[in-house]
Amino acid sequence: MARIIIKNVNKTYAGAEAAAIGNFNLVIERGEIVTLLGPSGCGKTTALRLIAGFERPDSGEISFDDRAMVGRGQWVPPEKRHAGMVFQDYALFPHLNAEKNIGFGLSAGRDSQKRVRETIQLVGLSGYENRFPRQLSGGQQQRVALARALVRNPSVVLLDEPFSNLDADFRVRMRREVGSIIRQAGITAVFVTHDQTEALNLSDRIAVLNQGRIEQIDTPRQIYNYPDNKFVATFVGQTNLVPGTVGEDGGRIKTAIGEIPCNHTHGKPPGSRVVCSIRPNSLKMQADGSFSARLTEKIFSGPLIEAWGKVEISEGEPLNMLFHLPPEEDVPIGERVTFAILPRGTAVVDE
Repeated sequence: MARIIIKNVNKTYAGAEAAAIGNFNLVIERGEIVTLLGPSGCGKTTALRLIAGFERPDSGEISFDDRAMVGRGQWVPPEKRHAGMVFQDYALFPHLNAEKNIGFGLSAGRDSQKRVRETIQLVGLSGYENRFPRQLSGGQQQRVALARALVRNPSVVLLDEPFSNLDADFRVRMRREVGSIIRQAGITAVFVTHDQTEALNLSDRIAVLNQGRIEQIDTPRQIYNYPDNKFVATFVGQTNLVPGTVGEDGGRIKTAIGEIPCNHTHGKPPGSRVVCSIRPNSLKMQADGSFSARLTEKIFSGPLIEAWGKVEISEGEPLNMLFHLPPEEDVPIGERVTFAILPRGTAVVDE
């Protein structure tokens, strides 16, 4: 496994008004699973292709450990980077069975055959070696593509939206299995996705991208509970953004809906005007809570009820806020509900 170091990388495509990647810096540790997460056009696939060597940066350096892949007068082509790639459409050869797809390009010999058998066992495809892609399910095709990426013992495996072609329920199972396989293999991995749940489930760390730059990189728990700015707060999960002022003790935010306990204020001094991100799961139905809302809309989704409500404030228009209610609570539209604010999942965010 390799440590990936990306320094000051820039890439602008011909005819584009803005850089696909601008002043991009990222270090991925050995054996770490890092997900590049962001909306379409944010630069995440470009970053992956630059790591793989399918694209050349306009400037900057990319290294695997101490070996320069690009920069410092070096250019290493994709086939010599010792990186495995899993494409969005799997890119399997339809005329080859699973075993031959996995071993494609390996030199003939007992060692290669042994390695193919070991990899087939690792990805759970024993008994499917002689089946052609058309005879395999989407999940089995994905395993074949993953096995082909792993069979050469790569130092890095790169996965571009690997679950996008799967049904929702099957996608959940496959991302759990693929994450387990990669961790068992002990390989450095870089995922690309626009699916927040996928990133939160799979990653050791998440790099949230927007317009060609990293907005925040951290653990899934830190990204979700303590987003750095409005973009991260609203893109990763759901949130309520409420303006306020840092209180005298520095640990509470004074807002129109009362004082909000806040464990993450970015060191803003008392009296600073800020915006507070409040995750819906940080709002708990409680009779003696600090504020109330009149429900205007709700959606039942099984594990919880997503509900929106109007919060009356002393000045200005009512605040429209999102809450998560327990599925057993049958609160009718129009009823007023009182909430307490829990300190978890509340954070000051930058503009």
